[in-house]
Amino acid sequence: MKSNDYLDAMGITRWVKAKLKAEVSTVLVSPRRLTETDSPIISKVLEMLGYDRNHVRFATSAESNSKVIWDMRGKQVDSVDNILISAPINEIESNPEAKKLLWRNMQPFIVKKDSE
Repeated sequence: MKSNDYLDAMGITRWVKAKLKAEVSTVLVSPRRLTETDSPIISKVLEMLGYDRNHVRFATSAESNSKVIWDMRGKQVDSVDNILISAPINEIESNPEAKKLLWRNMQPFIVKKDSE
């Protein structure tokens, strides 16, 4: 009889290595645009940057321990190396210049993703 059979007979469960939870990343949006997060543009940008939409949450402000990957509140903030900055989604969808600027701002992130 194998040792596993003895453990099973005694009702002792086997140890199983825990699966790591995927890190949830944050996309910052303006409070008025929180309902517009189902845009195909958002899905495509996240995909191009290498993020699974299922592991992204949309919020109006960053929590202290959250990993912010994209700020699309349209605020003029100091450029941060690891956060994509863009106009709100309604401007990106309606204004070609905002879409061009988003594409330009995405380039360093795409290059970084491809080099990893």
